[in-house]
Amino acid sequence: MDKENQALEKAKMVYETGEIIRTDILAGLDAERRSLGVPSASGDVVVDRSTDGSECRIVFASLPPEETDNLIRRELDAAVSGGYSLEWKYYGHDTPIDLPERLVAAGFEAEDEEEVLVLPLDEASLAAFGDGGEHEIRIVREERDLVDYAEVSREIGRHNVEEERRALALKLKENPDEMSIHIAYVDGEPVACGRVYFRPGGPYAELAGGRTKTTHRRRGLFTALVASRLQEARDRGRTHAFVDALPTSAPILRKQGFQFVTQTQPFVLEQPVERRR
Repeated sequence: MDKENQALEKAKMVYETGEIIRTDILAGLDAERRSLGVPSASGDVVVDRSTDGSECRIVFASLPPEETDNLIRRELDAAVSGGYSLEWKYYGHDTPIDLPERLVAAGFEAEDEEEVLVLPLDEASLAAFGDGGEHEIRIVREERDLVDYAEVSREIGRHNVEEERRALALKLKENPDEMSIHIAYVDGEPVACGRVYFRPGGPYAELAGGRTKTTHRRRGLFTALVASRLQEARDRGRTHAFVDALPTSAPILRKQGFQFVTQTQPFVLEQPVERRR
């Protein structure tokens, strides 16, 4: 049995949810992950580096156990010497199965675990969310509009708001068709936001960055923004939408039809500010 099939079988065994985890969905998720960066010579690891060199993410890994520790050390040493922050995005069907323990032992900090959920984009699934018509939602694709996105992020206590705003502005400038940002307004005030990503040539969309100001929660804004992004994804011919959901949002999304695929967790190595490029 090859490594990919082993990983798929492991996902079925480790995360028993009472639902059938479709191997084609997991394979599709992995294809999306592989497209997000540059593969190593062996193809076992895919790395995504920010344009300014300040951040690096390992977005896909499927490693033989005997090679894992050396590769972790190599990536960690490169991050320290290069002065950039490093995030290793672990998924529940990645190999080896003890990768999280190895990352922590090497000095990475484990962040919150999330559920990877998927929704087929058809008329029935979109109807469950409604059209969000009672809310004013704008799709923004210009850098000047990111001031409103940053305002929402700042109000809820997000860190590195300006760094994120600059990174999103660069993404919109260089690859405007690969990301949309949806912002909800109440009486002209930006109160909630979310992003949706579209890999060129791929069949899926990825939802990310759902945020609502603390003063406007429990008003249906989260669901309305999910609905607006799903509609855009459907209009652009995407067949499924993925989302990494925290425990606060996963129950809402499950209730509306999203299904569990696997689990994911970031492991982060932060560099002191003075060491960053």
